[in-house]
Amino acid sequence: MSIFGQFYIKQNVQNQQNVAKTTQDRLASQNFETTKKDLTALSNNVKTIVQILSKQLLFSKMLTTIGGILPAGTALSDMTLATSDSAIDLSIAATDRATATQAFVNINDPKNNFFSKADLLSIVCESSSTKKYPCTAQVRVVLKNDSSFYFLNSVTTPGAKQ
Repeated sequence: MSIFGQFYIKQNVQNQQNVAKTTQDRLASQNFETTKKDLTALSNNVKTIVQILSKQLLFSKMLTTIGGILPAGTALSDMTLATSDSAIDLSIAATDRATATQAFVNINDPKNNFFSKADLLSIVCESSSTKKYPCTAQVRVVLKNDSSFYFLNSVTTPGAKQ
């Protein structure tokens, strides 16, 4: 009986080792790392969408407003939500460093009453470029809490254009 018990235990151990090896092979073949990266990217995209919708920003209004205060020789090339609340990163293309600086001055002007804060992150100019806009300024702006760029503020503000 003792010999039969040892034989039975060895068989069960070997069967369990075979099952474990088969399971590990299946897991390795399913390429979980790629799937995990894809899910992480999807999750980040959903977080961005939720952030945009929760703030209910009127980007079309913001684009026309910013475009109206930029000096000649500049163009708004990119606008992205920053990681902090109510902050937006602007990328401004410019013909030269002075024009890029003037764009920041115009955005930061308190008379505009659009942003509570604006920071110039960088100005980079390509020295031997044949581009129309060889300089790029990175500006981070913080929206005012009562900004008309928020959908709800624009609806509740009397006389606000939509």
